[in-house]
Amino acid sequence: MYLVRSVLLVAAGATSFVLNAQIQASAEAAPESLAAPVSTSDIDTNDTSALKALLSDMRQFRANFAQTVVDAQQNVVHEAQGVLTMTRPDKLRWETTFPDETLLIADGEAVWNVDTFVEQVTVLSQANAIKDNPVMLLTSNDDSTWSMFSISQLDNALSKLSGQKNKLGQKNRSGQENTSSLRSFQITPKQQGGQILTLTLTFNSHNELAALTMLDAQQQISTLTFSDIETTFPLAADTFEVEVPDSFIIDDQR
Repeated sequence: MYLVRSVLLVAAGATSFVLNAQIQASAEAAPESLAAPVSTSDIDTNDTSALKALLSDMRQFRANFAQTVVDAQQNVVHEAQGVLTMTRPDKLRWETTFPDETLLIADGEAVWNVDTFVEQVTVLSQANAIKDNPVMLLTSNDDSTWSMFSISQLDNALSKLSGQKNKLGQKNRSGQENTSSLRSFQITPKQQGGQILTLTLTFNSHNELAALTMLDAQQQISTLTFSDIETTFPLAADTFEVEVPDSFIIDDQR
């Protein structure tokens, strides 16, 4: 399960979004020579506010995903398909159906990685698993957590990283893909040395999370594109519970 080992070792979140209008400069109508310059910190603050607004109302998210991982030479090294379910706060269910059936559950306290092939369950502290990982912003409203990352809005961030953006656009009247309605935000940890160098979140015209792209320290790019997105749905009580068969070995690393 590449995503677990590289990045989403666990996150938790959900999706339903309201886009915050960008702040306009008060000097817009003033002569050019008198217009106040926009600092890099102002841009970063505005982009952070916009992304916070998109994520602030998230409660539920469920979608099919297709994952592709490429190395620094753009060779495909891994592909997977499955279903991702997230709810706020801090709960996630990652279930792959291809190439193998695997299950990862984050219940808010611990991460349970169920490997049915070797009949083993690995348990990790969820707080430690996502420490310094930008994926944590999917569910965090804590200002101190957000201050650990730089955020910039990019017009074509996803297409630069993976060439997948054209698959996410809406068709116009001519039947051609329209990507102008997509919004991409690139998140970069301020402290270097982590496994994840950048995380890019891309939202569709309905302000739903349409793709998630990660660049890791090995220069591998993992892209998840989502389909059949749901943001309101009935949730079974045991969605984020793990029932371990008696024959399975439990490796508790908490």
